[in-house]
Amino acid sequence: GQNIGIKHIPATQCGIWVRTSNGGHFASPNYPDSYPPNKECIYILEAAPRQRIELTFDEHYYIEPSFECRFDHLEVRDGPFGFSPLIDRYCGVKSPPLIRSTGRFMWIKFSSDEELEGLGFRAKYSFIPDPDFTYLGDCQFELSGADGIVRSSQVEQEGKTKPGQAVDCIWTIKATPKA
Repeated sequence: GQNIGIKHIPATQCGIWVRTSNGGHFASPNYPDSYPPNKECIYILEAAPRQRIELTFDEHYYIEPSFECRFDHLEVRDGPFGFSPLIDRYCGVKSPPLIRSTGRFMWIKFSSDEELEGLGFRAKYSFIPDPDFTYLGDCQFELSGADGIVRSSQVEQEGKTKPGQAVDCIWTIKATPKA
């Protein structure tokens, strides 16, 4: 299948990462043993167009608890970048709830400081259809005759797309053969 799933920042020292076309899982370094100090691991998940990402965490979970998760933590962002909107920061003894992206990317960073390591985390991700997308059939038009006009406004008028939704359309123009 397509190479979907991961844009890879060297995760060699960042734990295991298993990728499949419909999802996969990754974990903190050494999981289920204690993660090492002074680590920063970044995971970027990418779904196919018109898909979203669901992230679930194993209940065997422990990241050094701290006020506002200032020390060791897991940071999850809704998009492909470290400056994408923050979903939340997680730490402590209770694994995070189900996390869903609003688009096709999710950016995840695991950070540990120099002291108080723990079990860490294991996360499973899967790709789900974008609930806001409605398939409206193929966008195809046929024109023939001596002359005519190809109008992009026709696409919305004929209900082939919704405002703000990407679409590919094909116009087939049939010319009459010259006698």
